[in-house]
Amino acid sequence: MRLIACTALVCALSSPVWAQEPVPVENGGETTATANTADGTQLPQTPRPAPVGLSPATPAESGNIFKLTAGDFKNFFSGDTAKVMSYVTLAAIATAPWDREGVNNGFNIPTALFQSGNAVGQFAFQASAGLATYGIGKAVGNQKAALVGRDIARAQILSQVLVQTVKFSVRRERPDQSNNKSFPSGHSASAFATATVLQRHYGWKVGVPAYALGGYIALARMAWNRHHATDVVMGAGFGIASARTVTMSLAKSKFSVGVQPERGGASVNFSKIYK
Repeated sequence: MRLIACTALVCALSSPVWAQEPVPVENGGETTATANTADGTQLPQTPRPAPVGLSPATPAESGNIFKLTAGDFKNFFSGDTAKVMSYVTLAAIATAPWDREGVNNGFNIPTALFQSGNAVGQFAFQASAGLATYGIGKAVGNQKAALVGRDIARAQILSQVLVQTVKFSVRRERPDQSNNKSFPSGHSASAFATATVLQRHYGWKVGVPAYALGGYIALARMAWNRHHATDVVMGAGFGIASARTVTMSLAKSKFSVGVQPERGGASVNFSKIYK
């Protein structure tokens, strides 16, 4: 039953993927296609503008998932990634005091409320959802769905390779002492990678609930004493940076992350910046 509930939750968040794209209206606001000069010579036809909402394919938008992913690893190391990871590192430092508290009492979060988060946040679940969306979009001819599904799968692969590399390098012990693969959180990376892809494609109307789901998954990992607070914050950072890497061609607007010191802790602020 938990798996069915998890699947329904993800499908609800990704439902805009299957929304039909508007059909362009013929001759809607177009100029006259042809014109004649005084001597009767016909002028060349004026090129028809591309339909609103669609953009021509760029090199970054063509090719299969695995070929594009190879380039994503190179593109990850950019100024944008440096900014995102810098802000996230500051946020992790601000949350560090809660690491010991989490070890001592598990944050006092009721584990039953967050059981589903452990399943939804798995890499296998998130990547499968992306690949399924990509495959179905291709099969039914929905280009937008295929593009979103492809970007989700790319973000999952990129973020998890990076996260697992850091895990095996740092070897931090989990709060429950089950193993030494605590830092950073793979579940948080997967959840925030998907959330960022959805936000970049559909804006904040979809991004807000997607990020809320990511926060729920991060809390689930702490509730079950599988991660420290800094683990989930850094995991989220890897997910966000990876998704921004694979969707760099969609950068019509950006958002910044800021850390505001407060008495007894700090708050993390997200701001949208328009060009």
